[in-house]
Amino acid sequence: MKVVLTILALLFSVNSFAGMKFSFQSEDILKMIDVYSKATGQKFVVDPGVQGKGTITGADNVPPEEAFNLLSSVLSTNGYAISKQDDTMVVKAARHIQRDLIETTTTLPTLKPERIATYIYTFKNIPAESVMREVRILASRDGEMNVYSRTNQIIFSDWSSNLHRIDMILKQLDQPTDPKVAKLIESYQKTAKQTQKPRAEMKESDSSSTPTKEKK
Repeated sequence: MKVVLTILALLFSVNSFAGMKFSFQSEDILKMIDVYSKATGQKFVVDPGVQGKGTITGADNVPPEEAFNLLSSVLSTNGYAISKQDDTMVVKAARHIQRDLIETTTTLPTLKPERIATYIYTFKNIPAESVMREVRILASRDGEMNVYSRTNQIIFSDWSSNLHRIDMILKQLDQPTDPKVAKLIESYQKTAKQTQKPRAEMKESDSSSTPTKEKK
């Protein structure tokens, strides 16, 4: 009897970790969501505007976690993202989901699953405002960026994969400045300001000295 129970327990253990077929060829993404939902019991709420197709190959026997990662990637290529709200996954346009309940963190979000998250990066060595113009172009078409000068932070809301790229670039920029280089930059900035001031004064002087034409 004990042997039978042991075999049944082993079979149950194997089945609980069994993979699922999640390969598709130009399949409707709504069908993909439905397949995943039925296989895992996960609840989804899908925006009426969600539509598109996707292809996944080589996923004939993958665990549910990997199937979800693949699903999130297919959705992202179609411009849609997933927001986890309690025990329900909400799917809608990536640009709209930023206003929903999304992950917000001061540590770099995990790469997978692909999702929209808010990442707050704190600069340690340079002012956040000094690189604001340069890093603004790093956001994806669905991403947003804001600078919070008071705490020397930059706030990015973007795809998790792009946040990893942004983080690598920010860490390269956020390096201690050589004191000699800092002194040269400061000197250059002061010279630039002093040069700009006389030019502005000259412009004002020229405009005030220009005679106005009398009306006939």
